[in-house]
Amino acid sequence: MGLWSAYFLAKLALHALGYLDFSPWLNLGLAVLAALPPGNARQRLAKNLITVPLGVLLLYHDSWLPPLPQALADLRNLSTFSPAYLMELAGRLVSWRLLLGALALAVLYSLARRKLRLSTFVFLGILAAMLAPAARHWAAAASPARPAAGAPAGHADVDLEPGALDERLTQLYAQQKQVQIRFAHPASDDPAFDIVILHICSLSWDDLKTLRSGADALFARFDVVLTNFSSGASYSGPAAIRLLRGSCGATPEARLYDPAGEGCLVVNGLEAAGFEPQWAMNHDGHFGNFFADVRDRGGLAVPLEDNAGALPAQMAFDGTPVYGDYSVLSRWWAKRQANKAPRVVLYYNSISLHDGNRVVGGADSSYGARFATFAADIARFLGQLRASGRHVVVVLIAEHGAALNGDRRQIPGLREIPTAAIARVPVAIALVNAPRGAALAQSRVDAPASYPALNEMLSRFIGHNPYAAPVAGFGDYVGALPQTPFVAENNGATVIQAGAHFMLRSPDGSWLSLDGIESR
Repeated sequence: MGLWSAYFLAKLALHALGYLDFSPWLNLGLAVLAALPPGNARQRLAKNLITVPLGVLLLYHDSWLPPLPQALADLRNLSTFSPAYLMELAGRLVSWRLLLGALALAVLYSLARRKLRLSTFVFLGILAAMLAPAARHWAAAASPARPAAGAPAGHADVDLEPGALDERLTQLYAQQKQVQIRFAHPASDDPAFDIVILHICSLSWDDLKTLRSGADALFARFDVVLTNFSSGASYSGPAAIRLLRGSCGATPEARLYDPAGEGCLVVNGLEAAGFEPQWAMNHDGHFGNFFADVRDRGGLAVPLEDNAGALPAQMAFDGTPVYGDYSVLSRWWAKRQANKAPRVVLYYNSISLHDGNRVVGGADSSYGARFATFAADIARFLGQLRASGRHVVVVLIAEHGAALNGDRRQIPGLREIPTAAIARVPVAIALVNAPRGAALAQSRVDAPASYPALNEMLSRFIGHNPYAAPVAGFGDYVGALPQTPFVAENNGATVIQAGAHFMLRSPDGSWLSLDGIESR
């Protein structure tokens, strides 16, 4: 087999370490083809012309990169990326641990090939992969596991057979089909309040843990924090659709692009409850067709606020301006105060934390620096609302994480697999200028939740107005909220939580464990 032995042994080693998938039958076919001895130079050339492209394609197929048709379709996006961002992405592909491992493997290979028939080990390795395609997963599932963050107590022992996982996912979506939130209508004598929904790109609890500072000061300004919230998505468009259709339970990603179900559109429900819908963003929404996702599939059919006059704070990875959060929000607030509508609901989208953004003027553009600016802008906006004396319910909710750390299957910034590190996001609610008791403390909701829980709280705020009397506690608002087990999807990849384990269903329908993939 020659160098093909090194190819297969390297793939088997990467598979054993969790860095690579391995399709045993496809690899066996290629190995058999590679092992066939050519009779002459012409046959050797023909063999190489066939096996080398097949080897490259199979390596890509076994990687955790996006499916090839999707990757080819996304290549056109690369032309919009700035050179600096392309260089940054290229740098993330380098893992010094993997490079050192490859060097060690090359040394061992060069020594072993002199005395051993390595093709024998290749076929034995492929046979082992056939007999135990998920040996690491099943061994982990059979042994006591450290509970995953957010795992319900007492549910570590679950059936992780593929059939059982398929049934678990089917039942989850069937149960979610029964979930629907209907917004209450305010009493005629209730004090009016506005609802401001701040939808933030690229912010997860895992990202905040990586930062190690700044998060506590931001979230201390809020009254309710949901710590175990699943956004259900790892990209912005699907996350926005899920939020804006969040009056209904979780749905499979494929159904997001069907017409919205009856009563699922959040804005329609709030409008029926007396809230005038409004829309603002600190970007133009063209990338990834985000604008259409919000307007057409999310049902927000109102004019987008014009950012003319707002202050550009960053340049996005595609060279378009990203306006300062406070600049956009304060301008919107000035217009809102001049508006005679008694109640409004604003959907605001921010990409200030998006991967690849560069701060105007050449200042520090790291994620930490941009988060500090973002947090300061939100704090300043909350202060502006408080100073106005008006009643405002502010909801800060993230779309998905930035994947700052990456893992063994995805480089930092890659979000094709919607892991818990990406799809478990912070949600916080502030009752700005609500009268409150002196001992009122922040409430934290740790139960697994998603958009129905958020909209149930909004409905309770409308029906049991927190501005009508001093708030002594948040129990009436956060108690017995609808629970949603963790589930997130992206382009056919689905991640669910099963007891203490997070399990991935690949687009081909096979199940894999995500246990222990955190370190790169």
